[in-house]
Amino acid sequence: FTLIADWQMKSIGAMLGTVFGVVVSGIIALLFGHFGHVTGYNVDDIENLIYVGQNSKLDIGGMLFSGILIASLGAVMDVAIATSLHEIKEKSPDISAKEIFKSGINIGRDMIGTMSNTLILAYVGGSLGLVMVIYAYSYQMHQIINMYSMAIEIMRGISGTMGIILTVPITSLIMSFLLTRKNK
Repeated sequence: FTLIADWQMKSIGAMLGTVFGVVVSGIIALLFGHFGHVTGYNVDDIENLIYVGQNSKLDIGGMLFSGILIASLGAVMDVAIATSLHEIKEKSPDISAKEIFKSGINIGRDMIGTMSNTLILAYVGGSLGLVMVIYAYSYQMHQIINMYSMAIEIMRGISGTMGIILTVPITSLIMSFLLTRKNK
């Protein structure tokens, strides 16, 4: 953010909103992993990872959650609507914090839809092998639901999407505070 926008209100607001979105994604992934008994030992290429883990201090379970956080970070950064709100404030200096927040929600609504779709489709594309196995062997719905691989993909999708969804209001709130406080 600072390479693109320097240390301006919009980069600070975008960073704070992004951190919040990634934290939300991480918490949801951890909760889902805990209650769904998803450990990270259920991922593709686990044999190679276990071998590497035996010869190093690699945390196999943590790798799954790290991957979720990295994927969420990319999606959440795209939703940080701080630049749009900064531009609105520049064009309408007398706008209130409440109006900035409402504008952020309105702008973010479309972004949530497109970024959530992008994230889900990226996960489906990344697990195309799993989709083909399910199709080729005509798995029944109860078999699909009970697959660890499916649980991992659902966990990734839900945690990333919730991070995206919640980034919009928190970034709008942060920016409405920062932009109106700046004038006081």
